[in-house]
Amino acid sequence: MEHRRFSKVAFGVAGGLVVGLALVVVWTGMRTAGAPQPVKLVEVPTPPAPITIVENLASGQTLADVFQTHGLSGVEIYEVVEAIREFESPRRLRPGTEIHLAMRPTEPPSRISLKLDSDRTLHLFSPDDASPAWWARLDSVPIVHDTVRLAGLIGGNLYDAELAGDVERFGRADIDLLIGRLSQIFAWQIDFWRDIRRNDAYRVVMAREVRPDGTVRSARVLAAEFRNDQRVLTAVRFDPETSTGPVEFYDANGEAMRGQFLLAPLDLARVTSGFSMRRFHPVLRVRRPHLGIDYGASRGTPVRATGSGVITRAGPWGGYGTAIEVRHANNLRTRYAHLSGLARGIRSGQRVSQGKVIGYVGSSGLATAAHLHYEFLQNGSHVNPARMNFPRAQPVPEDLQELFAATRDHALGLLGGIALPLEGFSATARTQD
Repeated sequence: MEHRRFSKVAFGVAGGLVVGLALVVVWTGMRTAGAPQPVKLVEVPTPPAPITIVENLASGQTLADVFQTHGLSGVEIYEVVEAIREFESPRRLRPGTEIHLAMRPTEPPSRISLKLDSDRTLHLFSPDDASPAWWARLDSVPIVHDTVRLAGLIGGNLYDAELAGDVERFGRADIDLLIGRLSQIFAWQIDFWRDIRRNDAYRVVMAREVRPDGTVRSARVLAAEFRNDQRVLTAVRFDPETSTGPVEFYDANGEAMRGQFLLAPLDLARVTSGFSMRRFHPVLRVRRPHLGIDYGASRGTPVRATGSGVITRAGPWGGYGTAIEVRHANNLRTRYAHLSGLARGIRSGQRVSQGKVIGYVGSSGLATAAHLHYEFLQNGSHVNPARMNFPRAQPVPEDLQELFAATRDHALGLLGGIALPLEGFSATARTQD
């Protein structure tokens, strides 16, 4: 009787859904007799699923350091870095940048993602049939442009005002940012500690860029109006393409809102001691002239130069503690004392612009608590800055007045979409004494 022996291997994959399982059928039989042998199943191990590891770029660490740690070769690291360069300079990545690496255990990454900022994520892919080297794709968050209006009636302080308008489109952080912007726009006309009164009010229109999650990428004040006691101040943003300096705000007549000096070196600070010739010194326990203004603020609050000029002194200065002196045009000087420290790069001989952060509130020198001591000198003599009448910056140039008029009319038309709140509190009084 003739015998034949043969093997047959079959792979069954139902609808393409079963992966990693091979059905091996071995059938040994005789041609003329005998039943089929039992089916024998052999399970092939499934490769482990990829995992994602998140790294944060540390100070002094490079991308190459991170990639090498996770098994990329020198050639692969070069390819990845070159792919990144098409969209962003690797040198600009800051400490804390998130790096997501998709990889299987014991294998190098096959995909990498870099969180460049709140709006952009760069995805990097390992070589495939379409590309012989690592390649990158940039994903950007879609942005929605909108225009919003907000009005506030002040009862206790700027931050606790009764709000109207597009309130539901503002988060608490957005409102705080807006208050800061208003205090900067009107900083030359209003001392936001001494001048604010109950029933003061404001209204503002802003152009924004908003992310899908509702967070704001950027916001520009187009126009604002502030009622302070018996006066109403109007400010319009004007940023012509021909301008090379900072964005300026002007009143309705084209006069600059910005003055030669800010009224105060701190945003929304509290005056704790004014200019006086016979003030009781809390440390020395004697009466002596107080030739400046003290602003109460928490330690670390940024201190801004009230005017543009050149730093003549920065560092330890006797009873002033850590202090800064700035020389301005027309033989004017300002001093900032009792600082906790200097801002980065601040040193003697450096030129600073108005509004630049130069130091931080502290209690160094002869001070009992954190505050800023601010002095103003004219021709070498101390003067009370609260009584100085400083000139404004230049008005809208003659050749841009027609463009400004069109910008002003459009912005004030948008601002007219919300009313300036009427007085709603029982009495008009200073709110922050």
